Amino acid sequence: MEYSRTVTTEYGLVRGIVKDGCEEYLGIPFALPPVGDLAFKHPLPPESWEGVLDATKAPISPVQGRGRSTIQADGKDCLYLNIFVPKGLEYGSPVMVWFYGGSYANGGCGKVTEDSEELYYDMAKVAIDSKTVVVSFNYRLNLEGFLNLNFLDKNFDKSNGLFDQMAALKFIRNNIHRFGGDADNVTVFGQSAGAACILALLGMPEAKLLFDKAILMSPCAKSFWTEQQSERLTRKYLGFLEVKENELYKLKDLPIWKIHEANKKLREFVFREGNSNCAFSPVIDGEVIKGWPADLAKESKKPVIIGTCAQEGDAFICNIPTAALPLAAYWFKFKFRPGPGARRKMSDDFTSFYYVEPSRDVARNIKGPSWVYEYVYMTPDIEKRGAGCFHASDVPVMLDKSAPYCKVEDPVSRRVGEKIRELWGEFAKTGKAPWPMYKDDEFIQPIK
Repeated sequence: MEYSRTVTTEYGLVRGIVKDGCEEYLGIPFALPPVGDLAFKHPLPPESWEGVLDATKAPISPVQGRGRSTIQADGKDCLYLNIFVPKGLEYGSPVMVWFYGGSYANGGCGKVTEDSEELYYDMAKVAIDSKTVVVSFNYRLNLEGFLNLNFLDKNFDKSNGLFDQMAALKFIRNNIHRFGGDADNVTVFGQSAGAACILALLGMPEAKLLFDKAILMSPCAKSFWTEQQSERLTRKYLGFLEVKENELYKLKDLPIWKIHEANKKLREFVFREGNSNCAFSPVIDGEVIKGWPADLAKESKKPVIIGTCAQEGDAFICNIPTAALPLAAYWFKFKFRPGPGARRKMSDDFTSFYYVEPSRDVARNIKGPSWVYEYVYMTPDIEKRGAGCFHASDVPVMLDKSAPYCKVEDPVSRRVGEKIRELWGEFAKTGKAPWPMYKDDEFIQPIK
């Protein structure tokens, strides 16, 4: 094992590991563990530690919703971050901070299994090719991160997941210069629910000073609950957990397996009702999130890149049985057009309504400069299956790491991934994308 240099943070010394030309500092606490009396509370700064913190082991991820998640190492003590610094990187380099997606229920910066040190999102390749310092971090999900319990008991704080994100960004602003990053040049980049969280932060005054630029990959901009919707779902979810409204204290000690089971039931309930929102979507409460995030984000003057995959909807429509397509169209409030190509038409409608139109509306109307892209590349295995560039098919390519649903093994896929990493790095460095701004002539850059 090759150790990294020892770095002094405001809370103590840390020492990581060097892998394949990149210094990795893994599992640095950016907040106190959100357990016991701190469960369901906004995060508090971590305590200082004595000696040198061993930052060579990957943390666990937050409690998962399961479903399609392959993360097995999850738990409640999860507020940690990882820092990736390419060897020989110039001091004062741009900083990029990754916001993972996963329907506000899955994802994390930790290891995949307890017995492995393999990171679910390994950012080393992104850091090296973008020539930036890259940070990944955990934020609480589902029950602990986004369920609205505050209307039942004020001891349960609102939108803990968003406040976890802000706590991580504060740690980065205050400490990243010690790792060689420029604390005054921080670009947040995220995908799906992570990108939607960035939209929310763009419209929150308390987050304005925490980052400088944003890259939004396929934001699910419509996936937010109203206060009334969230209250109804909270009561339904508590029923799945068999926890009474006057016994919310029991939530702090629930076994993780029981949370997983209830998460599945809530997800299925939302789907049966024909709602396309993620079951644990953040709540527009008029206090933390004061209005529709996509509208509030338009007031931001920060430079943004925003884009979508060409066939986002294939991830959701392809697995629906043919006989059920008319019912699915009714659920999603689309007009069903029977005949050859019905599935493709529905998927394209889904892509346009939930991803393309909201993203380009933000790009068109945001006060700051904006650039738009469309990801149109299909890896050979995706092309062979007859699917399009579906939702999240760009993430493994960006990471240069195969996923169960997308193999990144051929030279062309690796070249496309390298191009993405270099584009994101150039934007992080300069605040500009190397193609025309969207508001000038609505130019859309294909990535392929």
